[in-house]
Amino acid sequence: MKLVIMLLLPILMFGQTIEKESGFKDKVDTAYANAMKGVYYALENIPERKNSVSKDLISDDELIAKVKISKGISGVSVNAVGFHNSYKVTVEVYRDYKSLKKEKLIDYIPRTK
Repeated sequence: MKLVIMLLLPILMFGQTIEKESGFKDKVDTAYANAMKGVYYALENIPERKNSVSKDLISDDELIAKVKISKGISGVSVNAVGFHNSYKVTVEVYRDYKSLKKEKLIDYIPRTK
């Protein structure tokens, strides 16, 4: 009987730890996926006239991402914050106008003043 307890005790202890870590990883991965949804949304919806735009992405009455698009002299900066429950992940992306035009995300390269 002692042998069975000695063999099962470590499995029970470490099994719970692994489950907690995988739950944490899943929640952070979901928050990261929501942030990436914000990045994709921003790159598909770059404003033509405004230099800076902020947008909240909401799905099923739940905030999944906050997106800020800022246009600069040589490119576009996207700051996306993804949410899942109490977890928050921030992703910042900078893309130059030439690569955006090559991928057909914009029609023309804006003139610099």
